[in-house]
Amino acid sequence: MPKLKNIYYIHFDTIDSTNTWTKKNAATLDQNQLTCVTALEQTAGRGRLNRKWESPKGQNIYATLYFCLPRDCPYIANLGQILSLSCIAVLKKKGFSPAVKWPNDILLDHKKVAGILCETVSFEDRIGIVLGIGININMSPELLDTIDQPATSLAQLSGQTWNLEQIIEPILKQFIHDLETLQEKGFAPFHRAYEDLLAFKGAQLTCTDGIRTIQGICHSINSDGKLNLLLPDGTLTTLSAGELKLKK
Repeated sequence: MPKLKNIYYIHFDTIDSTNTWTKKNAATLDQNQLTCVTALEQTAGRGRLNRKWESPKGQNIYATLYFCLPRDCPYIANLGQILSLSCIAVLKKKGFSPAVKWPNDILLDHKKVAGILCETVSFEDRIGIVLGIGININMSPELLDTIDQPATSLAQLSGQTWNLEQIIEPILKQFIHDLETLQEKGFAPFHRAYEDLLAFKGAQLTCTDGIRTIQGICHSINSDGKLNLLLPDGTLTTLSAGELKLKK
């Protein structure tokens, strides 16, 4: 595919979901560029497993990146991971110390600050990638407390208000660079960095993939980005998808 140099922005004041809009309109978007769909507010924002994503107006980043890849692309499963690394690289430059909860949630102070949702649209000759990211930027503690899991925001941790564009623009530039590396060399160049950022390493986890639930110790990341879980019998099992929770 051609290298994505240009970014085309589509912005809404209010929308149901940037991912939902992008999926509905994918056929009309330019397949040779990166389209970034953003909104000040989402009325039906969603995360993985169709969970509600709290999207108060003007406080956070709600964005969907859209681009196309060949149908036989071998690294679609890694795209969310790469975007999480791109985001983490920018947050580090802003003075934060993020971790990544496999496969692509971003944590600060052991609390979720960002989530990524990767969906696809199938065309005859290509796959449309719909890569959503939500980042809690200036979200108030009162709203954070309403979320169904421990969550935080950049403002809560830093005590300052952030300009949303100064966060999302460098993330997009970093992602274009990282995507080119992924296309040329696969996940291998990102393996060590991702492993070093892995949250819950050595901890007892429960993983649910929608079909089964497995308990084990968070062990390591494969060279292709899959998670290795150490089972009670001492064997390793490799997971390609799933929802992780710390075992109580």
